Amino acid sequence: MYKNILGLVILVSTPFLPSLSFAQELPNSSLLVNTQCKISHGHSIDDVIAVARAIPKSEGGPNRIFYRTPISGSNFSDDWVLRSVYWDDLTHWAAASSRERQQSGPQNHLNELITCDNSNRKFFDNYNIGTGNPYDNGKNQITGIAARFCTLKAGVTIEEAYQGLSRANAQYDGEHETIMQLSQLKHGSMPNVEMGTRITIRLVGKDLVDLSKRLDLMGPRRVGTPDGGVMEHCSDSNIFMSHVARW
Repeated sequence: MYKNILGLVILVSTPFLPSLSFAQELPNSSLLVNTQCKISHGHSIDDVIAVARAIPKSEGGPNRIFYRTPISGSNFSDDWVLRSVYWDDLTHWAAASSRERQQSGPQNHLNELITCDNSNRKFFDNYNIGTGNPYDNGKNQITGIAARFCTLKAGVTIEEAYQGLSRANAQYDGEHETIMQLSQLKHGSMPNVEMGTRITIRLVGKDLVDLSKRLDLMGPRRVGTPDGGVMEHCSDSNIFMSHVARW
């Protein structure tokens, strides 16, 4: 079981060689806003998702909304859930946040089911890597996720990190529906973290089986963040279930 968690270290050990055959330009990013939430006593994630999906879509609203519950970790409570919202960019988020919105019945009900720490949101630039389609264009409502945190070394660009991860991902791409994501923290400071250096490497599988196949393929790797790459201080992965609230 533990080799599944440790296997992702290959993502940070692939040498970043100046090979044109692997060079990929950095694509346009989307904005990912993560907020830690707590489900009210007596309710479940199923209750939250059912009500969240009933909220009417509004013009100029978010592109995607997910609620993610932990399967592995070290300090998660049973009622912990992560709200992950995707936007075009920060302007898109700000414009939607500044509009006066009518509170629908489902929205009021959702506010009773869940409490979110909106004062401590984290804003990321998010990049997809690979051709996987775990959500099947919105038809798949629940996916499996493995996510780890790393620090970019001083002087490294997000382009270099993206290109290195693209090379590491290429040998697995196309064999299943799992996609890789690279997220760079932009707003929402963390103690002792240099600006622009905090990244998340995420694998999203169409379900836990698809995700686990990907992790098994990667196999056991050396202990610790390898020297010679562009990243350092990488954590072990945490595994989540991701529930679609809006597509």
